[in-house]
Amino acid sequence: MTTRRVGSLALFVLVATGALAGDAAACPADAADRAAALRARLDRERGKAFRWRLGWGIGFGAATIAQGALYLTETAPFGDYDEAAEASLAAGTIKSLVGAASRVVSPVKVGHPAVTGDACADLASAQAVLAKAAKGERQSFWVNHVGGLALQAAGTLYIGLSVDDAWGDAAISFAIGYTVGTISTYMQPRGLWKEWRAGERSAVSWQIVPLVAPRSHGLGISGQF
Repeated sequence: MTTRRVGSLALFVLVATGALAGDAAACPADAADRAAALRARLDRERGKAFRWRLGWGIGFGAATIAQGALYLTETAPFGDYDEAAEASLAAGTIKSLVGAASRVVSPVKVGHPAVTGDACADLASAQAVLAKAAKGERQSFWVNHVGGLALQAAGTLYIGLSVDDAWGDAAISFAIGYTVGTISTYMQPRGLWKEWRAGERSAVSWQIVPLVAPRSHGLGISGQF
């Protein structure tokens, strides 16, 4: 038997062994305890997501009402009420309204895993819910980043292009809006995303082992994923 055949056979056996080991470990002896721990973890993250959504929703809603009132009453919070101030208030009102609406329309969602009494099924359900919620946190984080930047850029262009010599006001509006939006984004719960990402990395493992046979030698690769 040639070195290549020995190496190929060993690779198949080792990979198959690693896969079988992974299947055997899919339902550990402490599955019930792990499922309960994951459900508790999901409950905590769900509470954080609710408080983040409620707090920032109220904040953006209050900003919408305040700026809208100033716009309707033609009142400038600082200086004279001119065309630049009017454009800034209009843009600020719309941006705050979008921020408040986004907390209602596309909130961070953490589901409820099924509890069937079967420890293995309950653990699998909790793990699936955690993975889905983690992906949701990741998506929400980047959507808020990219969407917030686009929204602020649109508001800046509106102010700068609709009023002569208003680019200074446009820059102030952008700076305030982007700062607030970035703070909100980074305060979003991301714990499940971080844990899921760390788990995905640790779940993949590879080993390279030497193979020795009469009149042949080579390397074998085993993996678990």
